[in-house]
Amino acid sequence: MRHDGAVGHAPLPDSGFLQDWAARLRQAAERPVVGILLRGSHARRAATAHSDVDLDVLVGGAPYAARRAYLAESAGQVTHVSVAARDVRSWVHRLGEPADWAFGLPVTAPARLLWADPHWRPRIDLPVLCQPAEPPRLEELIATLGKAAAARVANDRLGVRLAVADLARLCPSVLRPANPSVRVHSRRAAFAAALELPVAPPGYRADMLLCLGLRPGATGQLWAAAVRLVAGTLPLVRPYAEEIAEAAGADLAAALVDGRLDRYVAQLARPAGPRPQPRRERSPVPAPRAGELATVPVPDPPVTGVPSDPNEAVTPARPSRLDPAIAAMLRRSPDGLVAAVVRAHDSGEVLMVAWMDDEALHRTLTTGRATYWSRSRREYWVKGATSGHHQYVRSVALDCDGDALLVSVDQVGAACHTGHRTCFFTELPVTTPEALP
Repeated sequence: MRHDGAVGHAPLPDSGFLQDWAARLRQAAERPVVGILLRGSHARRAATAHSDVDLDVLVGGAPYAARRAYLAESAGQVTHVSVAARDVRSWVHRLGEPADWAFGLPVTAPARLLWADPHWRPRIDLPVLCQPAEPPRLEELIATLGKAAAARVANDRLGVRLAVADLARLCPSVLRPANPSVRVHSRRAAFAAALELPVAPPGYRADMLLCLGLRPGATGQLWAAAVRLVAGTLPLVRPYAEEIAEAAGADLAAALVDGRLDRYVAQLARPAGPRPQPRRERSPVPAPRAGELATVPVPDPPVTGVPSDPNEAVTPARPSRLDPAIAAMLRRSPDGLVAAVVRAHDSGEVLMVAWMDDEALHRTLTTGRATYWSRSRREYWVKGATSGHHQYVRSVALDCDGDALLVSVDQVGAACHTGHRTCFFTELPVTTPEALP
């Protein structure tokens, strides 16, 4: 048996302790032992005085798995010894499968061989144990959002929390193809890497912590965070549809590309339960047809007109949850609006111009979905809610005068209601006078 006597910052039990335990495990095993490996924090040289001693005991014969735990006392110190016994062939095969604790990321975990049968030593004396990444689990992600939606409709708050926690654990595996490769060596490292993926939906880290139950939030907030995670992930992984097809099938990959998956997520995200229909006179504005922009009625009072005092600052007429610090920077029109210039995040192409009031800006900043105020219908509308041509917000900037916003988005499909990529498709002739001598 090989041992160092100390690993990392915490001493290992002395050699006599290890020898006694090796002999005990070999004698107590139901099958011939072919190897004993040290894993976990001691193998990573990161152990503390409170760390367990994790041992893998490899045995011969047919498939076999067992776990045992011991509290061993040596020199007045009680040590928790965790023993995982497995047949050696299944153990070697398992190295080719993803780790179930790694958030879908690939694993490189140090290990130290303490004892081995000479025949097996060349195959199990590995300085690190590598396991591959999970394939993108997009189908499970969508199915889990569906479970959360069903629990929400049933007013099953615990069911919603359980489902969105599972959804958050799946999300990094789906985002992995869009991100730089990273390998992890422990569950803690995997969690940290999963939270810090550089290519992720807006508000990703906060939404992950909320869904996992590591930040307080009401059921409705958890549901909204889960929808943002899924809806924001789809455009980021759309270029990797071929890789997703290998794991989930060609139809789901095609649905990701053609927008069916976006529409399905939008369908799940609709408010639970039937909406009461108020009795009112028929509006002269026709209802939107398929492919047009949807609007969401707002029960707030109409915007007041121009202030009676022309020197009085324009303030929002509709209630808003916008951060007061941001609201203070806005210079609104007499209607309480600011112009929003929308551009493609990847190319910088200007796509459209719309209007936002304080609440529309708040929703845009907190949901990651571009939300505007319709001056004609006097309603909020979310881009793509009906057409499927969603805008996933990557950044929002305020100009120097505070009266215009620059919204950078990942655009799904056409930005213009005419079906064009951009609303600015009509070129006008430009003539300039001849240059002066």
